[in-house]
Amino acid sequence: MTTVGSVTRQIAALEISGSSSRPPAPTSSIARPTHTKHASQPNVAKLLTKFAAPNLNPSQTSLANLPPPPRKDNDATQPALDIGRYDGGLELENEERGEVVSGEAAAELALDSSLSRTYPTQEWSLHSFDMGKFGRVYMVRTKTAPNYILALKTLYKSELVKNGVEKQTRREIEIQQNLRHPNIIRLYGFFHDEKRIFLMIEFAGKGELYKQLSKHGCFTEKRSARYIDQMADALIYLHGKHVIHRDIKPENLLVGINGELKIGDFGWSVHAPGLRRMTLCGTLDYLPPEMVEGKEHNEKVDHWALGVLTYEFMIGAPPFEDRGSVKNTYRRIARVDLKFPPTISSDARDLISKARVVFFCATLNLIRLQLLQYDPQKRLPLTEVLGHPWIVKYRPQGTVRESTF
Repeated sequence: MTTVGSVTRQIAALEISGSSSRPPAPTSSIARPTHTKHASQPNVAKLLTKFAAPNLNPSQTSLANLPPPPRKDNDATQPALDIGRYDGGLELENEERGEVVSGEAAAELALDSSLSRTYPTQEWSLHSFDMGKFGRVYMVRTKTAPNYILALKTLYKSELVKNGVEKQTRREIEIQQNLRHPNIIRLYGFFHDEKRIFLMIEFAGKGELYKQLSKHGCFTEKRSARYIDQMADALIYLHGKHVIHRDIKPENLLVGINGELKIGDFGWSVHAPGLRRMTLCGTLDYLPPEMVEGKEHNEKVDHWALGVLTYEFMIGAPPFEDRGSVKNTYRRIARVDLKFPPTISSDARDLISKARVVFFCATLNLIRLQLLQYDPQKRLPLTEVLGHPWIVKYRPQGTVRESTF
């Protein structure tokens, strides 16, 4: 069976994604806690992504107009890329699982990216790929040049109908199809047959961030700062597209082959041009006060979640978690009952919770602008997150964040 390490090394050798220039994270003398937070219930259309074709230029709309992988002069001697052995599972599973849907539900789930009004692709089918099996995920390689590696996610229409998420699934796919950012998993195309919908997804070579956080217990401040830097930039992009993610958490993040963070699940995302919503959704530990209290919310819910994520990266658990009582978790969120252990540096604490001096109409007022702030309008702007000293301190040299200007 093909392993993560072997396939990742093959991809690196073939220079599909280039070499990594990230320096190793420094070791810490502080004893790290064991990260034991339970994974939350997965979304219906969770995008389980692995190895990807490049996620490059915003003007590139499909695999057809992506540039070919860089090649070496001695490419003829390069070993063939092993994507795993195909076990016929797609056909066998289709015989035993799912039912044919009809009527309005069938029309709602007749999803085909070649018919898209915004970014139409070529017409795809299962015959367009060489198939492989990688754990529970099917890896595919396009038969046509430049033979990119993708992950193929399968959704059964009858199961979506049974759970009443046809419109949510369509919304997730339509949102992600239009996103072009290096820290957001790319959806290259999709197609369907009688029973299933197939999603052609970017392959994140280093897998799920949650598993790495569980393994290490917590991350160093350097690693945490670099992840939050990338997250803030991606969220600025999303909000500029009038997309609120609404479910930022470690379980929905992946890591690319060069160690870059990637947002990989849009099951609770919404395109809201007015940026105002009422639906309660997401994961309890990451819900902001306005959602806990059933109030109207906007894109500032993602600012709150970024603060929770920053805390969890460094501590190993979300700041308001109370495993003994859901009510206590709700209560702590509503009160912003935030406690910092001594292991968090003053710079990191400053980003999560620190008073800022702000001028209003020539009057000097002391306003608490912080990520974990009860009042959504007083949460720290994402552009200020990118310019925060703690973020800048650990940002790799040569990295330019256009959003900071």
